[in-house]
Amino acid sequence: MDLSRTRELFERPGPFATVYLEARQAEEDSAKQIELRWRDLSNQLREAGADDKTLAALDDELGGERPGAVTGLGRVLVASSEGVLFDDAVEGVAAGGDVALWSPLPELGRYYRTQGGSVRVLLAVVDQTGGDLYQVIAANDEGARELDEQTVKGDALETVHKARGQGLGNRTRQNRHEMASYQNAEEVVKGIRSIAGSFRPEVLAIAGEVQGRHAVRSQLPGDLADIVREIEAGSRAAGASEDALEDALLTTAGEFATEREAQVRQRFQEAKGHGNAVEGFEPVLEAARQGAVDTLLVIAGKEVPGELYVGSSPEQISTDPKNLAQLSDTEPVKRPAEQVLLRTVGALGGNVDVLGGGTDLVDHVGAILRFPTGS
Repeated sequence: MDLSRTRELFERPGPFATVYLEARQAEEDSAKQIELRWRDLSNQLREAGADDKTLAALDDELGGERPGAVTGLGRVLVASSEGVLFDDAVEGVAAGGDVALWSPLPELGRYYRTQGGSVRVLLAVVDQTGGDLYQVIAANDEGARELDEQTVKGDALETVHKARGQGLGNRTRQNRHEMASYQNAEEVVKGIRSIAGSFRPEVLAIAGEVQGRHAVRSQLPGDLADIVREIEAGSRAAGASEDALEDALLTTAGEFATEREAQVRQRFQEAKGHGNAVEGFEPVLEAARQGAVDTLLVIAGKEVPGELYVGSSPEQISTDPKNLAQLSDTEPVKRPAEQVLLRTVGALGGNVDVLGGGTDLVDHVGAILRFPTGS
């Protein structure tokens, strides 16, 4: 996962309130329910020492009923006395419960892990008249969660049923048919491009009628064409099996996730062979301190053990606060090691990847490096 979206947070002074609202099915009274859930979390933060400015900033976001602001997604917010600094949908589907934390650091480990364990899929079920576009988050352990749906109806009025026969009139009608299909597919592609800009899909899955799939795929720009996977199941016809489509979608997402992880593992092994990768708590700590970590590797369901002290800047990290006393402008604070490493790596331009639970890394942590550290 690219940490650039949260990088600015790591350079700001704390303390911070980090709030997680778990994903729940959107209902008519969802806004009211969020207000009530926030009231409980606000009390927890106040008891933990959160200041009035921080709580007021979060209350502006979560304390009132705002039409159109509620979806079936979860949500993570980070705030300080300066206001709300980060607000994003929790795209993974895992239900971890509502959580509010008051801490010297943004507590985003759960956010990163959730993002890394799911696949964003833009599903287009198409025929020659248009398409239905679905934004889906897929995960092996939780299935698929549909976030939004949009129907695109082509504007071309020419019949899309193929003409039969070999006569000149039939050939003319066939040409009109192909042109209409192409124009309708163009409208579907416009819809796909519009959604992709904000949704940032990792996979564009195209299902439905063969001719419709071909027409859409032929008009996709390069960045979207590169992530296309076709699905044989699925149809826009009445009575089409939704179960078969969902099974095929999860299979496709699972294949992508497996390939994505295999690429990371291969990068790690190749880098290790050239001295550009390390594993284990101490070597990763030293690499993070030097700004050498390109990609931090953690394991699903296994947090990095231990705690670290952190100073006023991200690279000031140590197992011993005495090492930071003369370097830091503030009193060193002790936090879970994983949170500290994520903050340091993110602030210094690195990324994080979450590997499957069966992975074996010393101390459940590894790193692909920008340059050797001698560890």
